[in-house]
Amino acid sequence: MTDPVSSSLPDLGPHDTMAALLAAAEAAVSAQEESGLELADRAHAFAVANGRPDGAARANLLRGRVYATSEDSQRAVPVLTSAVQDFEALHDDEGRCEALITLGRLFLAIGELPLAQEQLQAALTLADENDLRAVKATALNLLAGVDHRSGLFDEALSRLRSALQLYRDLEDKSAEAKIASNIGLLYVSRGQYSDALEYLIGAYDLLRQEVSDARTENNVLTNLGHLYLQLNEPSKAYEYLRSALELARSRQDNYVEAVVTLNIGEALVRLQDLEEAQQSFENAQRLFHAINSRWGEANALNGLGSILALRAHFDAAERAHLEAAQIAEEIGDLEVKLEATIALGKAQARREHFESAVASFTMALTLAGEADSPKSAAEAHLALAEVFERAGDFSSALRHFQAYHEQDKALFNEQGDRRTRELTARFDLERAKHEAEVQRVRREAAEEAQAKAEALVRARTQELEQAHLEVVTRLAVAGESRDDLTGEHTWRVGHLAGLIARELRWSQEDATRLRIAARLHDVGKIGIPDSVLLKPGRYTPEEYEHMKTHTVIGARILSGGRSKLLQLAEEIALTHHERWDGAGYPFGRSGEDIPLAGRIVAVADVYDALLQQRSYKRAWSHEEACEELQRQAGTQFDPTVVRAALALLKRPDFPQLMHNDDATTTLENGDLWKAPPLLLPGSSDAS
Repeated sequence: MTDPVSSSLPDLGPHDTMAALLAAAEAAVSAQEESGLELADRAHAFAVANGRPDGAARANLLRGRVYATSEDSQRAVPVLTSAVQDFEALHDDEGRCEALITLGRLFLAIGELPLAQEQLQAALTLADENDLRAVKATALNLLAGVDHRSGLFDEALSRLRSALQLYRDLEDKSAEAKIASNIGLLYVSRGQYSDALEYLIGAYDLLRQEVSDARTENNVLTNLGHLYLQLNEPSKAYEYLRSALELARSRQDNYVEAVVTLNIGEALVRLQDLEEAQQSFENAQRLFHAINSRWGEANALNGLGSILALRAHFDAAERAHLEAAQIAEEIGDLEVKLEATIALGKAQARREHFESAVASFTMALTLAGEADSPKSAAEAHLALAEVFERAGDFSSALRHFQAYHEQDKALFNEQGDRRTRELTARFDLERAKHEAEVQRVRREAAEEAQAKAEALVRARTQELEQAHLEVVTRLAVAGESRDDLTGEHTWRVGHLAGLIARELRWSQEDATRLRIAARLHDVGKIGIPDSVLLKPGRYTPEEYEHMKTHTVIGARILSGGRSKLLQLAEEIALTHHERWDGAGYPFGRSGEDIPLAGRIVAVADVYDALLQQRSYKRAWSHEEACEELQRQAGTQFDPTVVRAALALLKRPDFPQLMHNDDATTTLENGDLWKAPPLLLPGSSDAS
């Protein structure tokens, strides 16, 4: 039978025919065309028939790439292994490196970490010996993925920074964006959100302005969504994550689609749609099983177990978490095992199996130490404190609660004055950029037609407002991190303040601005020493006077802002502890001399603080907190603001409004907006 591919080529000699076949196969494989595998198979057969081991090695590499891309690891592994051996016999180190990296990438994707480490380290050694800088950078990036999943944060970060510098030297902007995105996700996993935001925004800007790389853009979008979800900005997260999901589906990227499906389940848990969340986790488990990703299956099982526990299916929940932990143990993924162990403890605690829960959380502390994960250690200490409290062992509860706060200090203990100078300098830089941009736009407006200039100014203004929002988010994270590990208090205060403003008939735009600015009400706490800020008991008179200076420090950090958002944040930081009767601080203002925004945030701040447990007080009930607001109306609080707040707090749908990131747009007609599903990436795809 005539070979249709060979017959379609000109009358060439064996050497040229081999080259033409390989070129056609390479082009088809790179474009992910269906003909890629067929062409690679034909190239391999021709090479074998004509005694061309170099062609057979290259064809095997192409075949392995096709199998790896389609997640067919059972076929990919032997073909790629053969390619590695063929290139070694030919003394072709560059080809051998390429085959080793393709094989290592495949092992990383399916969760076989020791095998991935072996192949990638061999590629790195060869690349060093032959001065193959691009190959070296790729190997470093993938090895960082192995380190990340093995809980080796410092090693992963060091490798990624080396890879980033190599790609900058090579002026490869697409690869630079990819590495910056992976560094950002690494910082997210450590809870270092300000650093994460810097790298992820940089990667996204680089992709938008410099290069077009769909896969890297997909990763950056997903990582940005994950970060904003950690910052309690679900609507912002959804902007990026929806785009990531659409892009993954359009590219038919099965692995990314599986990850996104997993993360939709996590988001639905936050939205309290448990039935849909369970379906998402089950779909994710099915997708990961189809592509033979045991890492993905373990993560899906963890998510499924959490849902089953919330739905009181405790036996099934514990089985899911135990299976996830077993898979993680087998593939050497310390991070997933740690997540499974904490989730197992939570499920056991929910069914009041306190002894088992304590054992699980204690194991989690050991794993957190091995993984160098202070964030997980803090979570385990807090969970143990809650379990011991429920079990009546208050001495052990106090010990773990104190350890939780010590871990908090280990995460975020920086000198207050240095942080103040650093963040003030950052704001000064943003203001300078803003002023320069305004001047440039004005010059353009003078040179161009009025209509075109106005449109340009509007576009620039939107960009600058977005830049200010990014800076506000960074400052909010810095302020929250001092005495609020999760940042949930400042988010709730901002959200409640925005709802109260709408109850007072503020416009949607003004209420939204207040919601964002109010998150910065305590940003001045970054200038308060830990010995005062994190003291577990009540303050001495001297300590209290020191604590009160956080209002002035916050206003100083935010001072001089030209945008409405920054000016409002400065006003709130300075005045949210003033009292209606004039007995507040820092200036003892009274009545309507206190800006209305400060009066609103004062009510929201106190209400949320009353509901939280502290070492010196119990958590108040919602009803008790409402009664306290009523008692303080006319003395501590503006009576009009209290009336608006109580009208809101006593609505039957108030809990739903507090979970609704865009509720300020619906208070007038009472229709609740249902938030879209959000996505949470499970782990770095360092590819």
